[in-house]
Amino acid sequence: MRFGALALHWVAVGALTCCACSTPNSGQALPTQVRLPAGLAAKVGNDEIALSTVEGIARAQHVPLLAARELAARDAIFAAGARAEFDGGALVAVIERGARARALLERLAAEATASGPVSDAEVNELAAVRWQDFDRPQSVRTTHAIALVAKPEQDAAARVVAQHLYEALRGIQDPQEFIAVAKTVPHEGIEVRAERLPALTRDGRSYYPEGAPPELANQRFDTDFAEGAHRLSVGQVSEPVKSAFGYHVILCEAIFPEHRVPLAGQRRLLTDDVLKGRAERTKQGLLGRLSGATPILITRAVDDLTASVRVTE
Repeated sequence: MRFGALALHWVAVGALTCCACSTPNSGQALPTQVRLPAGLAAKVGNDEIALSTVEGIARAQHVPLLAARELAARDAIFAAGARAEFDGGALVAVIERGARARALLERLAAEATASGPVSDAEVNELAAVRWQDFDRPQSVRTTHAIALVAKPEQDAAARVVAQHLYEALRGIQDPQEFIAVAKTVPHEGIEVRAERLPALTRDGRSYYPEGAPPELANQRFDTDFAEGAHRLSVGQVSEPVKSAFGYHVILCEAIFPEHRVPLAGQRRLLTDDVLKGRAERTKQGLLGRLSGATPILITRAVDDLTASVRVTE
């Protein structure tokens, strides 16, 4: 395995603690597919990236081979920019790329710190993204049964089904029993669903005390439903609550109190992340400019070559 591209990937992470698999800048130039010598996955400027390098990055980072190829190409782009920025004495070829890129990234980190104290606006912006840790309002975890209104003419029938659900479910405090009983209620012509839901804030944001699965991190729920849930005490079952989707009967399982971190505490905890964000924005802008000026060539056969390689953790 070539040390250069893989080593550069790690020093890029080490210099700014910025993950090398961050979202690519939309201003970057698209690579050109060409025929390259056997064993090469890509060529960035004068830097050749071996297929073995791509395989090594994939194994080390536990990423797909195509993603590893992009990481290696991006590292080489930064190295090209570093050479122009730090043109000087000779270095051993396999170390030069990493050393120069590290110097460039360390400069970005220094510039982020030198650009001034972390502002209230920067702290507030980041705290709003990470609201579950820093500015979380009260939330309510529920189980519900809903009589769905698929079209307007079903509204009256769904309301009747929801009333029957309420009569069957009121007094039940166990979520599994609640769901089981809901499935036994007649609902001819109306679809009924019963399920447990994550905790919800009053404005419909979902809160997972154990941490949200990535695909559900920004999930939002109907605010009329959330408002109805917040009117309940633990163990209480609501009368039918109308939302944009139909009529819900809601069981309140648990109430989580609000969690607010004062601004001074947010600043102490988020300063490093704000500085990393500054450096990351500068880095992405630089990457866009460098990629537009540096030709990136990818072998036409790379997809076939990488498809045959098994990457194990």
